[in-house]
Amino acid sequence: MSVNSQPLLFENYSSEQGLSQNSCYAIAQDDDGFMWFGTQDGLNRYDGKQFKIFLPQNNIGKKLPSNYISSLFFDTQKKLLWVGTLQGTCLYDPAIDSLVSIADHFTFGASLEKVPVKKIISFEKNEYWFITYNNGLIHLNTALQSITSFFDDSTNKTRVSSLVEHNGKIIVGLLNNLYSLLPEGASYKTQLLHPQYFFPEIRDLFSYQGALWIGTLTQGCFVINGPVEQTSNIAPFKIQTDGVGCFITDATDKLWIGTRGNGIVQYDEKTATVQTATHDRYDGRSPGKNFVLSLFKDRQGIIWCGLSGSGVAKYDPLKYQFTSISNEPSKPASLPDNMIFDMYKCMDGAYYIGTQNQGIAEWDIAANKFHTYSASSKIGIVSNTIYDITEDDKNNLWIASWGGLMQLDRKRKQINYKENKDLLTTKKLYGIIKLKKADSLLITGENGPVFFSLKDKRWVSLPASITWPTAYLGRYMYEDENNTVWICTVGAGLGKYNYLKSTFEIIDPVKKYAIYVRHLLADGQLFWLATDNGILLYDFKKNEVIKQLILNTAGFSNVCYAIEKDNQGFFWVSTNTGIYKINPQNQYSVQHYNMGNGLSFLEYNTACVYKQSDGSLLFGGVGGITKFNPAALKENDFSPVPLITAIQVNDVPLQSKTSPSRISNISLKYNQNFITLYFAVTNFSNQNNNQFAYRLKGLTDNWTNCGNRNFVSYTSLPPGEYFFELRSANSDGKWSKGITTVNITIHPPWWKTWWFRIVALSLLTGFITSFVRRRIGVIRREATLKQKITETEMMALRAQMNPHFIFNSLNSIREMILSNENKEASHFLSKFAHLIRVTLDQSGQPFISLRNTMDYLSRYVEMEQIRNANFTCTLTVAKDLDADETILPPMLIQPFIENAIWHGVTSQNKNIHINVNFVKQNHQLVCTIDDNGIGINQSLENKKTSVWQSSGNGNLHNSVGIENIKNRIFLLNEKYKLQSSVAIQDKKDIAGQKETGTLVTLHLPIEINEP
Repeated sequence: MSVNSQPLLFENYSSEQGLSQNSCYAIAQDDDGFMWFGTQDGLNRYDGKQFKIFLPQNNIGKKLPSNYISSLFFDTQKKLLWVGTLQGTCLYDPAIDSLVSIADHFTFGASLEKVPVKKIISFEKNEYWFITYNNGLIHLNTALQSITSFFDDSTNKTRVSSLVEHNGKIIVGLLNNLYSLLPEGASYKTQLLHPQYFFPEIRDLFSYQGALWIGTLTQGCFVINGPVEQTSNIAPFKIQTDGVGCFITDATDKLWIGTRGNGIVQYDEKTATVQTATHDRYDGRSPGKNFVLSLFKDRQGIIWCGLSGSGVAKYDPLKYQFTSISNEPSKPASLPDNMIFDMYKCMDGAYYIGTQNQGIAEWDIAANKFHTYSASSKIGIVSNTIYDITEDDKNNLWIASWGGLMQLDRKRKQINYKENKDLLTTKKLYGIIKLKKADSLLITGENGPVFFSLKDKRWVSLPASITWPTAYLGRYMYEDENNTVWICTVGAGLGKYNYLKSTFEIIDPVKKYAIYVRHLLADGQLFWLATDNGILLYDFKKNEVIKQLILNTAGFSNVCYAIEKDNQGFFWVSTNTGIYKINPQNQYSVQHYNMGNGLSFLEYNTACVYKQSDGSLLFGGVGGITKFNPAALKENDFSPVPLITAIQVNDVPLQSKTSPSRISNISLKYNQNFITLYFAVTNFSNQNNNQFAYRLKGLTDNWTNCGNRNFVSYTSLPPGEYFFELRSANSDGKWSKGITTVNITIHPPWWKTWWFRIVALSLLTGFITSFVRRRIGVIRREATLKQKITETEMMALRAQMNPHFIFNSLNSIREMILSNENKEASHFLSKFAHLIRVTLDQSGQPFISLRNTMDYLSRYVEMEQIRNANFTCTLTVAKDLDADETILPPMLIQPFIENAIWHGVTSQNKNIHINVNFVKQNHQLVCTIDDNGIGINQSLENKKTSVWQSSGNGNLHNSVGIENIKNRIFLLNEKYKLQSSVAIQDKKDIAGQKETGTLVTLHLPIEINEP
């Protein structure tokens, strides 16, 4: 049996990554693909991004009987996770994302909730086996609702250690013996196997390749090939490994053995080879500890190893496909320096490495050992930096270093320096090439290019006709079949030098894209150029750049260091962010490889690449050498549908009885519009390179690629119907075929609902209709009111300009003229004309000032006194009234004065005094017309006895005038929202009055708001 030297490499997860505790006793995977880890302190669910921890002390883990998780088993039939602990068993139901008691699903099995359990396993539907700490072996049949105990006697109840189905039989391992469980009716009976054979403390049983493997605590493994009942078939495993605690097989059917102190053993029965993995404190890719508690293979073929004291180690077959060759301090023959600038293979197959700090090293690639040349640092420490290597026809190596030109005589293993202190171009060298048609080396450096004659061993400057600015630094050179040397430069891009014709030119089409060209790969008539601005495809025959490839489209570095073509036609490029593969047959599609794919470092160096005869590629960089065979790289074809792991609404977890991964519809209120969705994809191969893309239809139809970020937030979403869609891609960029969808409904507030809009529209329509009708009514009433006011004003005008008054006035003027009183007639006529003009002016105004009213009344009284000298009239205004600012309706006072003059007297007593007074009282204008005539009551009595047909008495006119005033006040009150009033009293009716007469009181507002 041989030992495979190829190491098994792991990723380690511990409490530093979020695991609740670092001793993992049990591992399982549920139907959604989540990984479950049972530790000494808590149950953990891992989604590829973070651990969700269940503890008896927290709300989600309060159903756990104990924090010490000893066993996990996922039932693919009933979709339940059985959780065994040191104090009993419970269940996890993925449908509701919650722990539940056994009694919630199987009431008859409630007694198991308090039984300490080592292991839970099932071989048949509805049948479960519980290996307990002190109750033997328990069989639970959910179909028959029965619980049966085996080995529960005082001797054996603590000795049951393992259970396995092997070749159709159930085999039980006790401390030192094997038993077979034989079906008997609805139950089983026990049968002791090998009664004379004593096993040294059995820890686990496993069926592999038709053989029964028995792991023991002190003597490693035993194997039973053939019938399990025959003792003669028992044999120890050829390579003894003590402390075997668990087994599993991987996707290639190799057997993995977990030991208690000796790490992990992988056994390939087909090749009879053994490979071990043990902890190496210098290598973070080794298992964190050598004490293995559990092993599990997931649906991707990844092996998870539960360790004691260091959490979980994960072996991903797709992870470490890139071999890293680096300096190992514990191994003197390892790579001397991790900063690699050049790799060169001699014509005889020997490899040499140029480093930054340790000069040149010879590489025994078969043994992976390196031999350094201390003489390569003869001229001070700076000369340790080796940038380029070439070989002459005598198999000597010529080395361009920072300290100058070195010659390595390989036969003598001797280094010689070729110095020329007078020539600057011989210092600080970057590139070197042996010319095909000249016995010379062309060397480039910080001070420009120079020749070195191999024949004469002397330095030769370039011809004077060649103009080479010192700003151009040659980093790599390639000579084509036409003896043209193509020089990749810093500052000028790509240069073209024909040393036979002594011509040099800068390739302007390349320079337009990049002034820093680091490497050149010839492929037909195309040059693939690695530049600081991506990859350029340059057609040197047409002298044009036909394509530029930007490898990193995320806005990061696009520096490309070296490029090589593999045997399958793909191009591989080293960069600052890892290695890229370009597929020219698929529209130059790009695939990115980084540390998530197993690279040990990301940054590489200029023109540092080599392709081996078997197709393997070597890239040198800041962390050593990356080696891989592109043809042997396995692709990641597993790309499951992503899952929703949590939903928050307004920063509060969404309350639901359904697991977030199973929620398809969310109904929210209008103010629940701040939504965060967390998601994951249970693809654990290179999971750091998983990608997500999402969109919220109803908001946008465009997909957003969020890389490895596993959440998205939406703020202030307006009410509406939305469809959240999520998809994921694996580490190889293959997108999931399915899309996860969640329908999100944000209901509008009640005042934005359709029914409210209908009701509101109906009410608004009704309101508008009512308003229009009311408005029409108001307009009509206002029009009617205006008409009535106009009519009353006309009536007031007629009352003031009644024919009797006009006739008497004109008759008086006539008598004055006839009496030859021309002066008086003229004066009277002038006053009469002015009164008529003022009356007409005021009749066209709704309100006039108190001063104008007083002026008008004065003129009227004066005219009446010409006709009737038997009355007197006094007009007074209180001092606190502003006669110019106080306004009142016109033609309101005069009719009362006229009534007093003509109806307050008798034929026996024609003398009468009228007192008109304006005062301010309680924010109102009060006007009183007080006369000492016969009084209104007597006047009305006289009207009754008088002859109404007599047209000269004016009784009918005056009665209509007073009534018109009342109507005017009523209409003015309505139009201008006033509180005006008029009161006519006979003085005899007033208490305390002894004289006769009439008292008219008018209440008018001081301020009037005109519309």
